[in-house]
Amino acid sequence: MITVSVHLTFYDGADCIGGNKILLEDGGTSLFLDFGTNFKAEGMFFDEFLAPRNNFGFYDLLSFNILPPLKGLYRSDLEYPGVWERYSSHLKYREIEVQGILLSHAHFDHCGHLYYVREDVPVITSLTAALICKALQDTGGGNRLQEICYIMPREFKDGLLKTGSSKTPFKQRRYKIAGIAAIPETACDFWENIDHSRGFECCKLEALGSETKIGDLTVRIWPVDHSIPGANAFGIKTSEGWIIYTGDLRLHGKNAALTRRFFEEAAKLKPIALICEGTHPGTQKPVTEDEVASNCYDVVAKADGLVVADFGPRNVERLLSFLDIAGKTDKQLVLTAKDIYLLEALRAAGEEGVPNPHEDRRIMMYVKPKSRMDKWEAALLKRVNPEKTVSADDVKKDPRSYILCFSYYDFHAFLDIQPKGGTYIYSSSEAFDEEMLIDHQRVRNWIDYFGFELYGTLGRDRERSGFHASGHIHGPGIEEMVETIKPKVLIPVHTQEREFFNRFEGLCKVLWPEKGEMIKCGL
Repeated sequence: MITVSVHLTFYDGADCIGGNKILLEDGGTSLFLDFGTNFKAEGMFFDEFLAPRNNFGFYDLLSFNILPPLKGLYRSDLEYPGVWERYSSHLKYREIEVQGILLSHAHFDHCGHLYYVREDVPVITSLTAALICKALQDTGGGNRLQEICYIMPREFKDGLLKTGSSKTPFKQRRYKIAGIAAIPETACDFWENIDHSRGFECCKLEALGSETKIGDLTVRIWPVDHSIPGANAFGIKTSEGWIIYTGDLRLHGKNAALTRRFFEEAAKLKPIALICEGTHPGTQKPVTEDEVASNCYDVVAKADGLVVADFGPRNVERLLSFLDIAGKTDKQLVLTAKDIYLLEALRAAGEEGVPNPHEDRRIMMYVKPKSRMDKWEAALLKRVNPEKTVSADDVKKDPRSYILCFSYYDFHAFLDIQPKGGTYIYSSSEAFDEEMLIDHQRVRNWIDYFGFELYGTLGRDRERSGFHASGHIHGPGIEEMVETIKPKVLIPVHTQEREFFNRFEGLCKVLWPEKGEMIKCGL
C-alpha cells in the first residue's frame, strides 16, 4: 500500500483573482506559497471606512473565513483572548507549524496578509522583492496591510489589542533571499535602516543560494517577468517529485526571456504538478510594453501643455518607459517621494537599468505642501538636492516642461497647480469590480473638471486602448507554458476561467481545487 505524504491545501486563490494562500505539506515540513490579501472577499464585508478591527487582531477575518483557522501560524500579539476557544470546532481548524512562506512577488494580493503571520516564520523570496516590501512599509503610513516587513507589537489592555508604548521597538521579520550567494552591502544598509523614532530589532537578511533545503524540501527560485520587479516562480522538490508554482508572470514584457527560461528549466524537472496563474487566458494577442511605450511617446511628442502619466505605483518598467519619453521630448519626469524611495530600494537591490534619482537630470521630485512630514519623507528630502525638487508653483509657471507621474491619490495637487487643460495618459489597470468603476468615475470627474484630454481607457477593457500592458500571461502563453513544462497535474489558480483550461485534458490531468480543500499529490 502506497502512503501519500504530499498534500496541497488551497486556503485562497482558488477560483478567484489574487489572495493566494497555498499550503504545501510533506512529512514534517510545511510551506505556504504566498500569503496574500483577497481584496474581493474582504470587499464583500469591509471597505475603507468599515475595516477589520485592528484592536481584535485576526478575529474579524477568521469570522468570515478570509483567514484560515490555523493555530500556530499567526502572531501571538494579534491573538485576541478566547479566539481559539471559539474556532477550535471549525471544520478546517488545526494546529500547524510552518517552516516558511515562499513569496512570489510584492503585490499585496500575494503578500498583504503577511501582516497576521508570526514574525519568526521565514519569508523566502528574491532580494528585489524583499527590498520592495520594506519600501512599501517604510512609506505606507501605518496601513494594516503594511506590516509585511517589520511589526509593531501589540499589547492586550483594557479589553483590546493596542500598540505598545512609544518605547516598544519594531520587530523585523525573517527574510531569506533565494537565488544569490551573498547579500550586497547596499541591500544590507537599506534593510537595516528605519527612519522612525521607535527602536528597531533588526533581523539581518540571509542568502540561500540558487537551491536550498527547507526542512525535508528542496526549493529552487527562478526570476520571471511581471509588472513589478523581483517576481519569481518556485520549484519545490517533495518526496513525490517536483511541484512548480508560477506566481504571476507574463511573456509580453521586456523581460520575457526570463519567463521562457523558467519554462525550460522547470520542464527538465518533469514535475508532478504545475500550479499556474490564469488571470487573462481569453486574451489572444496582448498589448506589449514596447507598444505601450511607443503609443505614449506619440501622445507626449504632440502634447501642448502639462502631461500627466497615471500608471501602477510599482510598475517600474512603465516608469522607465516614461523616463525615456521625457528625455526624447525634452521634458522632466516628476515623481512622488514614494517613487523616489522605491528607486532607491531597487538600486540597493542591484536592479539593472534603474537610474539614480538623485543624479539623473530627467528626474525631479514633487514636494507637496504638508503641515507634517513622515520621518522617512523628511529624511528623503534631506538626501535630495533642492534643485531636484518641483513645487506646484514651478509646474504652474511652465507646465509644458513636465510629465507628472500622478495617480488618483495625488489629485489634490491639481488644486494647487490649477492646470488649464493638458494631456492625461491613463496607463494603469482596468476596473475589475463595481467599487473600482466608481473610483474610475471619480478620476474621470477630475480629468473633465481640469480640461485634460484623456488617452487610455477608464473602466473595463483597457487592453484595447494600447496604453496599458497587463502583468499577466495571455492564452497562447499559457498553452506554451503547459506544453513546455508537461506536468502530470495542472492546477489553475488566480483565475475564474475554467473553460479555457479544459483544453489541457489529455496532455495532463486538470484539477480545480475548492477553497480550503486538500489535494493529495501522489499519482
